[in-house]
Amino acid sequence: MGLGNVYLSFITGLVTPFFSQDCFWGNLLIGEYGILTMTPVYLLFLLLPLVTAFNFLQHILDESNVLIRIAKFLNKPFGLIGLSGNSVIPILLGFGCVTAALVSTEILGSKRERLIASILLCIAVPCSAQVAVILSMAFLLNFHYMLIYLLIIVSVFLMLGFLMNLLLPGVHGYVPVSTPALKCPDMRGIIKKTAIEAKDFLKDSGPAFFIGSLAISVLDYFNGFMVLREWFAPVTVGFLHLPENATNLFIMSIIKRDLGAAGFYTMVKNGSFTQPEILVTLTVLTLFVPCFASQMVLFKQEKAVTAVLIWIGSFFIAFMAGWLLRMILGI
Repeated sequence: MGLGNVYLSFITGLVTPFFSQDCFWGNLLIGEYGILTMTPVYLLFLLLPLVTAFNFLQHILDESNVLIRIAKFLNKPFGLIGLSGNSVIPILLGFGCVTAALVSTEILGSKRERLIASILLCIAVPCSAQVAVILSMAFLLNFHYMLIYLLIIVSVFLMLGFLMNLLLPGVHGYVPVSTPALKCPDMRGIIKKTAIEAKDFLKDSGPAFFIGSLAISVLDYFNGFMVLREWFAPVTVGFLHLPENATNLFIMSIIKRDLGAAGFYTMVKNGSFTQPEILVTLTVLTLFVPCFASQMVLFKQEKAVTAVLIWIGSFFIAFMAGWLLRMILGI
């Protein structure tokens, strides 16, 4: 994110002589969620490199016939949760950025498989920011709490996959049985295809991010987050028995998962949470609703009703898991 920081400094210096960051237009342009700050940084300096790297690697593995070997090996175990071996790439990419991973599900063979992969990515796969916090928590949480956390996340992932495989009509596609010989990929062709895909990604995703950034900036300026905080407090404080400032974490995670993850780590370091509260909050944040960018991709890829149902379902699963966990822990 070094280039991102340089860009932010440049664009802020360019706009501040005309608009203060505290005024409406300044907040809209260069605020925390501004259309000249969040949208370019998130698209150009976070998602675009991940999507481009994924496409480049995918083409190399594909053209060298390595990918088909990996996919074939994972075909049977992944078949139990309704996926083919090819889905290993979106799942692994999800640990870097769920939004980019959702885009990559286009490589999967059927709409059914793409839907299952999207649900698993949105609910049970933590993004890179959350993974960093999880690794940090490994040194702050008691070992048995960390073990419980890992067991819950893996269990939710497998149970969701089994359930989707049973409920959704159709069968998942299998990777061809034949295993072609390894070969050297055409690097010039791969670079050309990757560049075209990067351009298409910006063309498709740019308008959605612009509109989303615009809406969030207006909401932020008119204290819409204060209203959301009041709505969430009965759930986080009353239902989960968490500290009041935990409400902010879930609101931030709706917008960007890394915001919630960073805020949570800071609060834990400041001693705002007990060990059981850390476990409950970490579990809920991991299973919580997809961030705003991921939700925009879902709306683009799936029907609006499907995207909304995934959002509601992830909210329900996250808080029910947190409630059951806090009941067991006696918080």
